[in-house]
Amino acid sequence: MSYQYFESAWYLGIIITGFFAITIVGFTMAMRRVRQLFSVGDPMSAWLTIGASTFTMVFFLGLCLSLLILIVVQGNG
Repeated sequence: MSYQYFESAWYLGIIITGFFAITIVGFTMAMRRVRQLFSVGDPMSAWLTIGASTFTMVFFLGLCLSLLILIVVQGNG
């Protein structure tokens, strides 16, 4: 295993951690807004927000996992 793989993995790990943290914060903020939408009486907008937030969260999670798998494959090969 080369030092270059470790360096790339380190930087990529920082980027992935940043994306994950931003996604969690955004999802939390969206869910707070959903609570307000339900209390005001706008369930359709609330459900659309839940669907969009969930899709985005799963998309970014899959992106982060695929990047991590790429690091492992590069390190082994």
